[in-house]
Amino acid sequence: MRIGENTTQNYQSILQMLKNLNKNTRNDPLGIFHSNFGMNQTGQGSRPDMVEVVPGYYCKNDPRIIANFRKNFDEDGDLINSHGVAGMDITGKDPSEWHKIVEVSEEGRQSMFDMVKREFIQEQGIANGDTTQRSEVFAAYQKSIPKADRLTATWTLGQYERQYNKAMYEAVRASNPTWEPGQYFDPAILQGITRESVEARIVQTGTDSLGLKSIDCLA
Repeated sequence: MRIGENTTQNYQSILQMLKNLNKNTRNDPLGIFHSNFGMNQTGQGSRPDMVEVVPGYYCKNDPRIIANFRKNFDEDGDLINSHGVAGMDITGKDPSEWHKIVEVSEEGRQSMFDMVKREFIQEQGIANGDTTQRSEVFAAYQKSIPKADRLTATWTLGQYERQYNKAMYEAVRASNPTWEPGQYFDPAILQGITRESVEARIVQTGTDSLGLKSIDCLA
């Protein structure tokens, strides 16, 4: 999970390293961090200089290291991700636990729709990982809901994101059947595409998925 210095980025790296630790401690040459590996049956560590900072996570018994390490967890001991959101760690969880369609607030869906439409026009239908604001949209939504709901709601919002993108693609292709992502198109084509018009076509296709009805199927 994380390593050695005082910055958030470095400690995020340490936490990832801890997740990958096994009984061989050569991955932690300084002996600063450990997960619950190497604990005996009474729960005591094999090294007296290690202390359990949060359940299952141990580090060197040094006040400075402990203080910095604790910044990566919330008051419940749950890992906080790089966007400052707890409850998003899927370590040890079966995907079926959070691959579910649940209710997502109108505000959350609207923020996602606005981002998808804006970036679809901006990038001419290409997904650009260098410029996208999708992580910020997800993080803002996650912070607006209870921690226990974040994984399933995030999965569902991602399903909406896919259908919004698909609707944009279909609208441009309907106007120009030869258009391909990355090619210019007139943004006016998407002017009449609203979240409400797209969601009128969205249907649940499984316990974990959404789909988009064909325009031909609309009455």
